[in-house]
Amino acid sequence: MDPLTFVGVLILIILIFIIYIIFSNNHIAIRKYTYNSDKIPYEYNGIKILHISDLHSKRFGKNNQKLIEKINKIKPDYIFMTGDIVDRREGNIVKFIKELKPIFDKYVVYYSIGNHERALGYKEYSKYINVLEKNGVYVLRDDGMYIDKDEKINIVGLNFKDNIRYEEKNSKNIDRYLTYLRNKSGQVNKDKLNILLSHDPLNFELYVKLGFDLIFSGHVHGGIIRFFKIGLLSPRRKLFPKYCFGKYVRENSTMFVSAGMGKATVPIRVFNSPEIGVITLKSSIIENEK
Repeated sequence: MDPLTFVGVLILIILIFIIYIIFSNNHIAIRKYTYNSDKIPYEYNGIKILHISDLHSKRFGKNNQKLIEKINKIKPDYIFMTGDIVDRREGNIVKFIKELKPIFDKYVVYYSIGNHERALGYKEYSKYINVLEKNGVYVLRDDGMYIDKDEKINIVGLNFKDNIRYEEKNSKNIDRYLTYLRNKSGQVNKDKLNILLSHDPLNFELYVKLGFDLIFSGHVHGGIIRFFKIGLLSPRRKLFPKYCFGKYVRENSTMFVSAGMGKATVPIRVFNSPEIGVITLKSSIIENEK
């Protein structure tokens, strides 16, 4: 191949890659999962939970109309938002969140706090939380509630904690962290389904030890750059984060980690489309009766 032909082919490959990146960064992928448990009340069998994380003030269409249309087609029973829905670097976050009002008006939404919400100044943060709550969003800030009148499903939301850097192989501070998180989240009831919304998935082992059955997280953006289903980058500035995308099971706990929807510090996503997770609950009580 002569040099001019080589340069032409190289330019074509680069252009195709750029077009792919632009398309994939603005295409919403729907990823579906199921979660089976005998703790799920039979009347909740088939319930659909839609999971959104790390939107980072990104708009899909004018006023996020494409995102709203996607959600309406799915028709979820609940929406879980696990932090960084807004980006602290963007202006007018209150205006952005008001664009999601059609979602808040139509669906039951539970929301936990991420690092970008926490990084807002006190005045802006308070205004933001106030807007969410005025729109009927259940904002869980180191507290919980029951989502059903029979009190069989407990849901807890933890604020993002900058100071937790627990690693299982170096667990000197595990008791201190567990005591701290247990004081924030409350004691779980082993006879009920206990759901945790926590922005940071990298402390999965701690959530398991706390006794949560079902965990929803985000934060890692799927590793930002993905090759062969492996994420490359972590917010903790380490390569190949252990928990960054998809479904993880450990002991009696299952965690769903959203790859997120918006941009991180690295402003593009490679082989890693923005995603919405849809988790269908399946009651083992019903399955066992068949």
